[in-house]
Amino acid sequence: MNRSNKGMKIAMAIMAGFIALCAFDSCASGKNPNETAAIQGGRFTLDLVPGNSYKFHTWWFIFPVPIYPQVACWVETPQGEYIGTIYATAKGAKKAWLAAPATGRPEALPVWFHLQEQGKVPADAVSGPTPSGTTKRDSGLADSLKPGTYIVKLEINRSYDYNDRYTRENSGVVGQPSLIYECELAVGSGPSKAVFKPIGTGSLDGSDGDIRPALEGITTALHLLDSAEISYSDGSSK
Repeated sequence: MNRSNKGMKIAMAIMAGFIALCAFDSCASGKNPNETAAIQGGRFTLDLVPGNSYKFHTWWFIFPVPIYPQVACWVETPQGEYIGTIYATAKGAKKAWLAAPATGRPEALPVWFHLQEQGKVPADAVSGPTPSGTTKRDSGLADSLKPGTYIVKLEINRSYDYNDRYTRENSGVVGQPSLIYECELAVGSGPSKAVFKPIGTGSLDGSDGDIRPALEGITTALHLLDSAEISYSDGSSK
């Protein structure tokens, strides 16, 4: 085989790998999920607006590859008992990582991942692609809840989100640890809305599902989202 043919085959192999990578990435970060029309009765609507740090490009050979955050949102009782998941990005929910152990990457969404490991999240938990822009995701979970006030948590992390404290050397692929947001939302007494506020971070190495109640050393991770809201509707108005 002469050099030109060998070089051509190498180039074609690289291109094929890049096409496959793009196809995988499009599955993981494709169109914005919006299922409003499919929900009947009471529903939650998750509304996330990307911030300045939401999207990042890494490189595969000479090709830029977009990196978007992984997200999970779930509901708990005021006592901290898990009730159900509203939304989780497919990579985290299905462990559909391009290059990772069979167990996935628990450090991406460690708090929600440990709920999975404890069997609290069913296999068919609501999941979808990581949106490239504003997310507006509806869930019918609210229709099964009794009237009352509930805690809604949101976990988000974007790979390679490094800063002076969380470097490639001490934090691996994950960069800054997952950021945990929380809000209280009234259900069953008419339409309501709540704004998520950051309350802490997840485990840097994914070894546990605890929330660290501090934001020391967190910088760009606070700008993954420009705004994050959750609303409840009883189905009487759309």
